[in-house]
Amino acid sequence: MKLAPAQTFEIKDAGQKQFHRIVLFNSGNIVGYYSQEDTCHLAWFKGNDITATKVDNLACDLFSLPAFFHFQNYAGLYSSKNDSITLYSEADKSTPISIVITNQLPKAKYPNFDRVLSNYHTAGNTDSNVIPILFTNGGLLPVYVANLQIDMEKQTATWLDLKYWNNKQPIPLENENFDKPQKPFTMLHALNKQHTTYLYGIGDRDGGYLKPGMEFSELGAVDEKGTVKETLFSLGRLYKDNKKGGKECTFSSSGKYAILTPAFKSDDWKNKQKLFDLDSKEILDLELPKGLSDYRVIDHNNELFLLVNKHPNLVFAGSDSLIICKVE
Repeated sequence: MKLAPAQTFEIKDAGQKQFHRIVLFNSGNIVGYYSQEDTCHLAWFKGNDITATKVDNLACDLFSLPAFFHFQNYAGLYSSKNDSITLYSEADKSTPISIVITNQLPKAKYPNFDRVLSNYHTAGNTDSNVIPILFTNGGLLPVYVANLQIDMEKQTATWLDLKYWNNKQPIPLENENFDKPQKPFTMLHALNKQHTTYLYGIGDRDGGYLKPGMEFSELGAVDEKGTVKETLFSLGRLYKDNKKGGKECTFSSSGKYAILTPAFKSDDWKNKQKLFDLDSKEILDLELPKGLSDYRVIDHNNELFLLVNKHPNLVFAGSDSLIICKVE
């Protein structure tokens, strides 16, 4: 698949902003989520205009960032610290909508105390009003996922379930706590599509990033308990015959692709990204526009691809250029 550039955006004062997520809405507009001086912001890119929305009603610092998600024409933030949701409409970026959560998730059981689950800074994608929210286990990366259903008419939200990778028993939401897994598997991203949840797992690494010792690099469809019912893509162990082969993954906003990115420059894909088509279950090669070899594809929606520079290991490292591309 060969891409051609269609529109470019420059992020001003990029060194002062730490972006955590940048997505492409179905409308073709871009929304970025970033923190600056202990405050969270949304940046809306439309045409040649960039509008910033300051988030005032949720706690925001490097150690308790709200989780960003989007659905329909809304950008949303969920904070486990505040246990609340704030939505911003694409049509009205300045007026936040507060959503009341009607129930609570159980806490993780420890020997002498119970711990409230802490949200990861990004959530999964969805094709409905049911959002997969990722949670950590006290480490840096997410190991739990809970589906949150939002009712815009009532302006309420309800937790539907809580699961972890290949969970064997359902976790009753009415319980105050649950037994945490002995070896929690990290889930880099999640997608709800046509009533199916897709997860991308990288093995029992919840305290750090992609390092030796990961058990697998795998994309699977899971049932309501979290049990993997179908494996769509798998690389097995990270190291094979002394070669590095782990892949990261982000599901596209369109729900059509899993965007696979090598974790190491020296891997067998020669540091090139590929797309996994969730419908055809095929792996597709990507050819970036000339001069953009250092860019990464980070999203797809409505037949458009979003590329960004300075984006190693799923982390924005001073990204200052966004490019929308079409298939050539």
